[in-house]
Amino acid sequence: MTTQAMGKTGERTGPKFWNFIDNGDTAELQLFGTISSEESWWDDDCVTYRNFINELNGLGDKKTINVTIQSGGGDVFAANAIYTALVTNKATITGTVIGICASAATIVLMACDSRKIAKNGILMVHNPSIGLFGHYQAEDLLKLVEVTDQVKKSILTAYMEKLDKSEDEIRQMMDEESWYVGQEAVDAGFCDSVIEAGIQDNAFLNRFEINGRPCSFQNYLEDFVPEDVRKKARALSERPSAGKPGALSSTTSKKTGGRTKMDEKDMTISDVAGLKAAYPQLCDQIIAQAVDAERERLRAIDEIAAGIPEGTLMKAKYEEPVSAADLALAQMRANATAGQQFLAGMVADMQDSGAAAVSAEPNGGVDDAARARAESEEKVNGLANAMKKDTRRG
Repeated sequence: MTTQAMGKTGERTGPKFWNFIDNGDTAELQLFGTISSEESWWDDDCVTYRNFINELNGLGDKKTINVTIQSGGGDVFAANAIYTALVTNKATITGTVIGICASAATIVLMACDSRKIAKNGILMVHNPSIGLFGHYQAEDLLKLVEVTDQVKKSILTAYMEKLDKSEDEIRQMMDEESWYVGQEAVDAGFCDSVIEAGIQDNAFLNRFEINGRPCSFQNYLEDFVPEDVRKKARALSERPSAGKPGALSSTTSKKTGGRTKMDEKDMTISDVAGLKAAYPQLCDQIIAQAVDAERERLRAIDEIAAGIPEGTLMKAKYEEPVSAADLALAQMRANATAGQQFLAGMVADMQDSGAAAVSAEPNGGVDDAARARAESEEKVNGLANAMKKDTRRG
């Protein structure tokens, strides 16, 4: 939240930080990016201020003007000028913080008759500061101190119109540079209700630009949000929304009399499509985990595929999916059964061939000396028998 003293430029250069959209009876004012100007918005000759007022007046009479804010703040004079223009407009002004509403941007939010914030939206208030360019004497600096004090009083006035707090309490909040996420902004009085659909669920936010460049809530978090606040916002971003994604009007948390009351819509989920619609992030997370697990299962099976029949592998992978451990155990059992069947077959074959009746007692073999003696005896006996038959002997 800064104040600046700069000369006139005649024409504005660079992208606008605002955009008006005419929707018939209603209109939308988008405040995206740094609220800035190269000119003093308190000067009637300010081209930027005149452009803003001309666009606002060009809308004509509207019943409602919806202000959508995604801004880290900027020039407090410009913010005060926008605040005044909105407060004096005949339309009912509603405000929605879709990402960050910090510093000078909170002044514009205070111009709204009703104010909402995304469940992971961020709001921040602090003291104004002055950006100096050039050289100054002590008297000039003392005047700047007075200007800064007056600027702070103007901010306090805007806050006190909406917050149920004393001036001292608000001063302390600004002195401490206070950060609020979602429901905390409601509890502090800056907003009336919480939009349960996180800003990451809104498809519109994937297309918006800030100061002429594409932007998202994520890179806004990385820019200047303190680590503890960033963690809190991210934690809320990870929780699934109960409402339809892409909408900024589902479950709300309203502040009534300092207490929070949940006004939730009933929702029945009867099929996968309904589950995906209600919990898109959770479903995406489940799908991603399932894909990773399946890839790991197939990889593990490939590692033990050697020696396993192709048909068994295909069945284990796709037809009747099993884990690698279960497949290995089943294959070991199959191998053991096959081994037992092989041994049983060998035994049956031996019995059928008669080989089982063959004695295992060793053969004595043939003694060469005994054979020679037997042959000699046979010759002697033959000779003796021949002599007995010879009649010539008496």
